[in-house]
Amino acid sequence: MELKKQRSTCEFNFNGICAGSGSTYQYGEEITDETKTCDGWSADLDFFIEDTTCAPRFLREQFNECKISYDEFTTQSEQFAEGKAIPINIFDAIKYIYGISMVDIATLLNVSFGVVYRAKTKGVPQKRVKQFAEVLCIDTELLKSNSTADFSKLREAREVFFKQEQIEQRMKLMPDWKEELAYSISNDYLKCPINLSKEFARVDKFYWTSKMKMDDFTESEKQLINYIVSHNRQGKVCEIEYSLDIGGRAHMRVAYSK
Repeated sequence: MELKKQRSTCEFNFNGICAGSGSTYQYGEEITDETKTCDGWSADLDFFIEDTTCAPRFLREQFNECKISYDEFTTQSEQFAEGKAIPINIFDAIKYIYGISMVDIATLLNVSFGVVYRAKTKGVPQKRVKQFAEVLCIDTELLKSNSTADFSKLREAREVFFKQEQIEQRMKLMPDWKEELAYSISNDYLKCPINLSKEFARVDKFYWTSKMKMDDFTESEKQLINYIVSHNRQGKVCEIEYSLDIGGRAHMRVAYSK
């Protein structure tokens, strides 16, 4: 379905009759052109589901966490699709462009997960700006970015980042806090082999439903999702919400189809 705010996707379109009121049709009028837009438009169920499952993940997650309203969500989705700049946290941008998590960044920095968690939520402290920038192969000014307008610069930086020697192996190192996280995932949540939980320990946060494409999930997230879906005996998994708190402790919610 092509997502457009027009009469064909409006919840007030009742079998071709307007059940609302706006700039195009009034209550009770026959809708003769479903391609017209209207200031009284409101998303129908099909549009809402498609919109909230196909938009870029950084917008889906902001909406799911109630950080933006649905109106802001749909407006920013449209703007992003049109190539316009929209707000984004630099760490969400790094995940979207680089495909790495805050766990990976903390591992490369040789700091606790809480250091990177605070940097995302409170801003990178001045004493660590140079350190963060060097690890991510970006200019210190780019570290202050809060817009998708800088995606092209981040894509260039990504090329430099992944050309570093043994970068993949370095992100898989297991400092003590990450070892504890892997042990907890293996024993408290999934009852999975420790070699798998070490990979899953690279995941910092995601929200997934069975209707979503996997394109913009990291490789570690894909592996974790596929493991939960294929090894769960309680029913067909339709939704997973996973996150780490500031202490690097995992929290997971799994929902099942009725």
